[in-house]
Amino acid sequence: MARENAKSNRELFRGAAQYYARFRKGYPKGFFEYVIKYFQLDGKGRLLDLGCGTGQIAIPLAPYFEEVVGLDIDKDMLEEAGKQAVSKGIKNIKWILGNAEDASKGLGIFRLAVFGASFHWVEQKRTLAKLYEILDKDGGLVIVGGSSSIWRNPEKEPWKERCKEVVQKYLGEKRRAGNSYYVEPKGKFEDIVAASKFGNPEKWTYNHERKKNIDDIIGLLYTTSFAQRRFFGGRVGDFERELRNELLKINPRGEFTEKVKTEALLAHKF
Repeated sequence: MARENAKSNRELFRGAAQYYARFRKGYPKGFFEYVIKYFQLDGKGRLLDLGCGTGQIAIPLAPYFEEVVGLDIDKDMLEEAGKQAVSKGIKNIKWILGNAEDASKGLGIFRLAVFGASFHWVEQKRTLAKLYEILDKDGGLVIVGGSSSIWRNPEKEPWKERCKEVVQKYLGEKRRAGNSYYVEPKGKFEDIVAASKFGNPEKWTYNHERKKNIDDIIGLLYTTSFAQRRFFGGRVGDFERELRNELLKINPRGEFTEKVKTEALLAHKF
């Protein structure tokens, strides 16, 4: 079953890397400042970024470690991450194609392991157990994500509701996840971490806003596992035109504000 899941996960973001690098805005400065202070990062040790995508965590944190390993199952993501690192003059990151579940001592020992909007895609209990074994005795764990999905809209932002309606019109009512369908995680992440050897994690929350135009919104949709551009086939032009028209009905200027809650769980190895 694990191998079947791994094979399926390779298709989660196929073709999304170019949009991911451009339209995923990354994590707020305050998140990185908090992680650096919490774990007293000082340029020593190694970082493991699991499900690293285009390097939105690995690259900003790279100056605080001797070496960084970015692990992802999508080779296009890794290629894009490499380009992003070069453009920023970062030279201490290794990009490795692989599953989070395959993390082992073969990768070496790490001071910190991080999941950025990727923990829900892995076999969580198994992965946490393996990570515990490859962390330094005073190592740590970070799981971070945000509430920007159109499928989770606690603020009931009208433009997000409209996006969801148009996506469902073209791709069906059920939420996709690559070539399959999304399955909600079983249990809260904090409970899963608390039940592991890491014990109770500390929770960090930051509420902020982002300004978006319609191009930003369409581009961001194409970064997701549920609305990749390839899914629309020959109807992609129709989809974009309809979504633009619907969003302009909400705001004729085509300008929107997104309310984002970034949440992180942080835990030490004891």
